[in-house]
Amino acid sequence: MEVPHVGAEPFLGDEKFLPSQQTNGETQALTLHWTLGLNKDVVGGVHNLSDADSTDMFYAAAHTGVIFDYNTGVQRLLQGHVNPITATAVSKDKKWIVTADTGPDSMMVVWERESGSPVKTFFNPHPYGVHALDIAPMMKHLVTLSAPMPAQGDVSAPQANSRDQTKSTDQATGAAKEFEESQSISVWEWTEETDQPVCTANLGTQDVQTCVLFNAWETHEIATNGKRRLFFWTWDIGQPFQFYSPALNSRDFKQRIGDYTQTIFLPESTQAATGTVDGDVVIWDLSLIVDGLSRPDERRAVKIIKLCPDVSLNVLQVHDQARVVVGGSDGNVRFYDYQFRVHAWFEDIGAGSVKSISFNKTEENDETRASASGGTQDEFQCPHFLVSTGAALVVLVEAKLFYELLAEDRKGRLVLQGLASPVHGLCCHPQLPLVGVCGQSGFLHLWNYNTRSLHLVKVFDKLVPHILQFSPDGQLLMIGFTSGHCRLLKSLDLSEVAAFRDSRDCVTHAVFSHDSCYLALAHADRCVCLYRYAHRLGDKAFPREWMYAAKHKSHWRPIVGLCFSGPESERLRLFSVGEDRRLVEYAIKGSDMSNTQQVATPDTIVEQEARPTGCIWYPFGGKGDNQKVLTMSDEYKFKIWNTVNRSCRKTALAPTYGGPVCKMVPVYQEGDGEEQFMLYATHEKVLGLVQLPLDGNPNKCMGLIAHPGQIASISVDYQGQYAFTCGGHDLTVNQWLIDPQPVASASIMGGSGIEPFVKLIEGGEEGEFFSDMKDYFYYSQIRSQGEDTTKARALDGMIPVEEIPHLMCALGYFPTQLEIKNMKNEVKYSQFGEIGEYVKRIGFDDLVRLYVNHRPVFAVGPEQIKQAFEAMKRHEPGALPRDTLLTLLTSHGEKMTMTDLEGCLELLVGDSCVERALEDEVDAGDFANNVLGLTEVGDTLAAEEGAATLGASAEGGMGRSDWNTSSMAYSAGAPQSSSMVGFHNSLS
Repeated sequence: MEVPHVGAEPFLGDEKFLPSQQTNGETQALTLHWTLGLNKDVVGGVHNLSDADSTDMFYAAAHTGVIFDYNTGVQRLLQGHVNPITATAVSKDKKWIVTADTGPDSMMVVWERESGSPVKTFFNPHPYGVHALDIAPMMKHLVTLSAPMPAQGDVSAPQANSRDQTKSTDQATGAAKEFEESQSISVWEWTEETDQPVCTANLGTQDVQTCVLFNAWETHEIATNGKRRLFFWTWDIGQPFQFYSPALNSRDFKQRIGDYTQTIFLPESTQAATGTVDGDVVIWDLSLIVDGLSRPDERRAVKIIKLCPDVSLNVLQVHDQARVVVGGSDGNVRFYDYQFRVHAWFEDIGAGSVKSISFNKTEENDETRASASGGTQDEFQCPHFLVSTGAALVVLVEAKLFYELLAEDRKGRLVLQGLASPVHGLCCHPQLPLVGVCGQSGFLHLWNYNTRSLHLVKVFDKLVPHILQFSPDGQLLMIGFTSGHCRLLKSLDLSEVAAFRDSRDCVTHAVFSHDSCYLALAHADRCVCLYRYAHRLGDKAFPREWMYAAKHKSHWRPIVGLCFSGPESERLRLFSVGEDRRLVEYAIKGSDMSNTQQVATPDTIVEQEARPTGCIWYPFGGKGDNQKVLTMSDEYKFKIWNTVNRSCRKTALAPTYGGPVCKMVPVYQEGDGEEQFMLYATHEKVLGLVQLPLDGNPNKCMGLIAHPGQIASISVDYQGQYAFTCGGHDLTVNQWLIDPQPVASASIMGGSGIEPFVKLIEGGEEGEFFSDMKDYFYYSQIRSQGEDTTKARALDGMIPVEEIPHLMCALGYFPTQLEIKNMKNEVKYSQFGEIGEYVKRIGFDDLVRLYVNHRPVFAVGPEQIKQAFEAMKRHEPGALPRDTLLTLLTSHGEKMTMTDLEGCLELLVGDSCVERALEDEVDAGDFANNVLGLTEVGDTLAAEEGAATLGASAEGGMGRSDWNTSSMAYSAGAPQSSSMVGFHNSLS
């Protein structure tokens, strides 16, 4: 179903799109330019900041606070959180904004609204973050409820015989450690320099408290409620919390009591009111009736009002001029007096379940406003208010709409449209400023990112979109679904061209050929399907149409990458890479004729231990050498494969910020060498840029936190000016302004030659390890010329390629035969595209680069050996039989002969006899410690330092990682690899 956006103009071509407005600021490689979406399920998460001079509103989008002028469309973005913002508050005078998040390294930040700058930050206010908060009317104090444990554990229940008596709790912060699994409530004085709460207490209840509120008329009183329990708290500086929890039993009122939603204090009385999901309001008040359950100075339930039957009262609040305001799950907003007699109702908004209501700031009294509007005192008056809903819509409502006669005129004005369901598909148009977005609720949106307007909408019934892809010519838009369906749409009007379903599993990857005549899909069932645009049966008498061509299941683990060759390729080629560590090429022409997907050549093993995470066609770097595929792995490596002879032409260290790279796209359609940049994303959180050529230089890349969780998709616009990301379940799409100059400058400032690589070596240039590298290199030169001579030598600073494996072993990196082959091929073909000749010798600088890029990021320790033993045992209990171990070593993988095995045992334990060196039942720990001589190491994952630095920076700044020396340590009887004797033994 195609639904054009309300108020959208017809498509007029390039002249329709206006350039976007850019703001000046500090130069960054990636700057958040615009964010689409909001945290729609945060109750009270949208705040009206408008007054006589402005039309601003505030809301949270994932981990970013947004001050949005809904008349001009200008956003001011408050960045600093690394987790989703789960609680927000705004002061009564609209000058201060408070945001808090939930998750590791949580924060609570107080922002100055006018400048958008943080004035106070509380780090880790609670162990798991903040679940709800409120700001006192005098704006000096904050109250927070902690988030419950992510994995809900056993929480101590309240005592059944407490009889709701007043209790005291210790203020000492050390008590929080004892009750870390339970919720806590804290009061903070944010205007003071201290970062500690002035008062805190733990909640000994299993009922998670979700609402907290200051009493506006007595700020030393606070109310909190969960689904079944309500607490009234009193606090004072230097004093422990006092609290009581009034009991409410359905038998008392002879009716069912629904779950609580929100609690408010009623002015001009001692009453409080709590809404329920059944549409009732429970009134709490002091009572002189002695029932044995409460004290005279404690509130108790005095009556229940059936306000809106069968409607959840999601929002309750008191407004100075609007009395009690109630927003329900039916989408209606109603106004009552303090006795809950209805005064006005807005029942035609029709935007979905109400999640928040917020009013304009006004200082006029009722009489002034009434006279200004020509009304009377009996006429309903209130400031304009914003209503946000569970459908991710924000509507502006004016009081005068209450008197409109037509329902259509009482709907209000839509000022913000977010994303109502998780977004996994995103793609930019290759020729126009349009970006396609699809979500789980079935919607497909085409947004104009210059004018920031919705261009086209299409909704799919009973289908869940998962992936989008424009054809290179811009004429078609492919949309893949979780059910295996595929639809081809015209990008001009989203009308359907063709539909396919050749698998019942989710479409995970989709690519068009460069001429837009072929489409390949990868499904979750590990099948690759090929479609082509051609004449039926090859007869030109028939018109060209899209049709099924072939299908093949060539992987036994999930497919993680799919790509066609580019226009520079001699023929069209299709590649896939899977977690089974295999790169597969498919014969396109053969598939056209047989309707069966054919594998062109035997598949290529791209990894032995690491898991591939993606692949792209890589035509960059090297004159005449542009037939390449780049693969990424979970061990932070890029590998570039020549598709002609299937050799690995380059291995480079990937960015180590926050996780392995799994998505990558070029920034510019034309460009190569240092003029080209790649946009990359990890599975979670991190987005970054890396400058070509890929050589492992850490100064040529950057990363920042783009989303608080998963990054579902990335795309770059056709001009290379903007990058787009979607965060899946965080319901946001972010637009980033790309300026690669800071990355290029950092590359220059970081030093030339091997200087950036030497900094990644333990001790740096002045360290012992680097000195040993030089000694080993010089000795390799001597060894390559022959050691048995006393004649003067002429050393040219080069060593043969054959010496590389021996040097690597001496340096503590023990490559496999495949890794040795890859290193030799990398050196051998390093200049083949430029001079057409093989390289047979390398210098010291090349050796340093080779070592830094090829050595493992993960150190090998006893834990990895235990995992290998578990795999060899097929996870069966007990030790591994010696015969089984020997069989696997001599018949699988890179096979060892018994002679090789005996030689290794001789070096490792001083005994070549297998029966004496190994027990009949080989234990993994014993084998790691006593045979291999491995020792336990601490953190040897180089990425963790980068991730920690990244998380600590509010802007997600660049982290630098150093690789520690290998955890491979010889046992007491073995020579040390850092000595010249050990080096000689390694070479021998």
